[in-house]
Amino acid sequence: MSKLVVFGANGATGHAIVEQALRDGHHVRAAVRDPATFRPVQGELPPDLEVVRGNVLDREEVRAALSGQDAVISAIGPPGSRSGGLYSASARHFVTAMTEEGVDRIVVLSSSGVRHDDPHHPLWYRAVARTLMRELYGDMRAMEHVLEGSLLDWTAVRPSRIVDAPATGNYRVGDAENPEGGTAINRDDLARFVVRATTEDGWSRRRPTIAH
Repeated sequence: MSKLVVFGANGATGHAIVEQALRDGHHVRAAVRDPATFRPVQGELPPDLEVVRGNVLDREEVRAALSGQDAVISAIGPPGSRSGGLYSASARHFVTAMTEEGVDRIVVLSSSGVRHDDPHHPLWYRAVARTLMRELYGDMRAMEHVLEGSLLDWTAVRPSRIVDAPATGNYRVGDAENPEGGTAINRDDLARFVVRATTEDGWSRRRPTIAH
């Protein structure tokens, strides 16, 4: 059993990651902007779950939330299509706080759209990535670069389009490139992959890109 802190735990994907980590037997610390708004897990708060304040734009809150944990998972995301520097700013706070607290392992959610020249993306998607989503994907790319320049044991998971559907266990993972023909990934399958990647060594300092 590992002690995992999940930032962005109130979002759809973050919440799925919390639930999956609990099912896998880990102790989970859900870090959210306002603990009073945290959505229940399985109707109540299980004994292996604690909910804490953890605004990723506040370095001291980040440090307090990850103190004493074995690994960090970031499932943060902005409410719209612009990030306003959320990803890169949070990465800088993670690097500083984790270094100060002696926590080495971090897995962050990025996007397959970060690589806008991916040959396995259709032309229309590459055009969108360079235009309408340029700011968002650029900030995710900056987040990855911050982590890459650190001494942390990081993984940047790049999902394709996330959809709400039952987990299938049937998906493909490319190494820094989208699986050919892959356009979507079920949220629960993504959550399973993230939790497993956090506690295993196979994707250390790499960018797994996941799709059905």
